[in-house]
Amino acid sequence: MRCNPDSWRETILQVEDLAPAGTHEFLAVEKFRSILRQVDRHLPLDPDARLTFEIGSPGAAMQVFDVNSMRVDKDSIVLALGARSAICKPRYRSQQQAGQSACCAPSQTARSGCC
Repeated sequence: MRCNPDSWRETILQVEDLAPAGTHEFLAVEKFRSILRQVDRHLPLDPDARLTFEIGSPGAAMQVFDVNSMRVDKDSIVLALGARSAICKPRYRSQQQAGQSACCAPSQTARSGCC
């Protein structure tokens, strides 16, 4: 069986323009959608890709977050983000494919050989 362990479909949204500390300025949904439409015209977005947020203040290191939950209200959409630690991509893929054999699925030994 041939495997490409570097193959990974992911959409990364980078956010650098954070509101000043102590304020609660939010990005309007329509502005967010407009930005995504512009990106999609130049580079089609994969609707099945993993969604990742990279967030950081200008001049600071970016931090990686996943969406833990989403709440849709009358006038807003609230994403609860959670920090993401390093992950084993082959193990993540095998978990997502539940039931399908993955090239790097855990073996019978204590060490999976995945990472």
